[in-house]
Amino acid sequence: MNNGLEKIAGIAIAAIFALGMSSCSSGSSSSTDDPVLPPAPAKETVATPVFSVASGEVNSGTSVEINCETEYAMIYYTMDGSNPTTSSTQYTDAISINEDVSIKAVAVKAGMNDSDVASASYTVNSSPYAKCVVGDFILKDGTVFSRDDDPEYDTVAAVIVRAAGNGKPALGVGIKQREKIEWCKQGAAGDKTNIAELRGDKTSGYRDGSDGWEKLKSACPDAQEHPENYPVWDFILNYAKYNGLKGDLANGWYLPTLAELYTIYQNSGIVNTSLKNAGGNMFIFGYYWSCCQSTDPDSHMAGTLDFNFGTVFIEPKSMNYRCCCSVRAFD
Repeated sequence: MNNGLEKIAGIAIAAIFALGMSSCSSGSSSSTDDPVLPPAPAKETVATPVFSVASGEVNSGTSVEINCETEYAMIYYTMDGSNPTTSSTQYTDAISINEDVSIKAVAVKAGMNDSDVASASYTVNSSPYAKCVVGDFILKDGTVFSRDDDPEYDTVAAVIVRAAGNGKPALGVGIKQREKIEWCKQGAAGDKTNIAELRGDKTSGYRDGSDGWEKLKSACPDAQEHPENYPVWDFILNYAKYNGLKGDLANGWYLPTLAELYTIYQNSGIVNTSLKNAGGNMFIFGYYWSCCQSTDPDSHMAGTLDFNFGTVFIEPKSMNYRCCCSVRAFD
């Protein structure tokens, strides 16, 4: 009898236990729905391409580079005004601008959104000076005369020492020079002043001397009233008179930077031939004053370029056995 009751009780307990397990299992199953995944992160966008030359007027032959800050991005461009796609021309080398054009570019990279479309428009400079080559003559009436021809006596204003390109105008040097001349006289304000705005060397820094006289006057108050205290600069200010120049060519002459002198040095073979044919002074084994100050702020000296080897020498400004020349932009 007891055994029968025990069996019944055991069955009941087993049933209750099974029911409980089933209930727990059922409850657990209902609470484990499919997990909710976080949204996929938004794709980054490739950086917009950048043109090395801003839109505007350029000289024929100007090189334009297109760059993108996103590493390994590929750039595609068009030159017909249409929006570029990956089917457009892929950018590999700088683009030479020889006619009026509008360039559009897009950068792409796998796994990223395409960049915004960048655009730049260029108009080719139609000035006759834009096609000058090193050694060409600029005559006193403003016309261009080929370096392959011999100009008539006393007709030349300048010889081209740098062709136009890469956003820079043609640069010419005057055919008259001065020897044994001081940058400034002892006792002048500029003699012991390192003009910060004029610091530079032959390859970098202060590269365009066209506003050098204005920078000098701002730093040295005596220059305005007594330009004779600055013989090199006084020669430049009166260059048009010395060379019989009038009209537009009477203005714009200036003392070159070391970088501009170095450009003349690099092209001195062709330049000297043209200067000789024009009856001018050649660059032969001399030291030439620049408008540049020493890059050492504690130095009061100015930079000269040695036309023997293209070497820069920093020398006292009152040294009176150096040469000077005058240059001018032609654009």
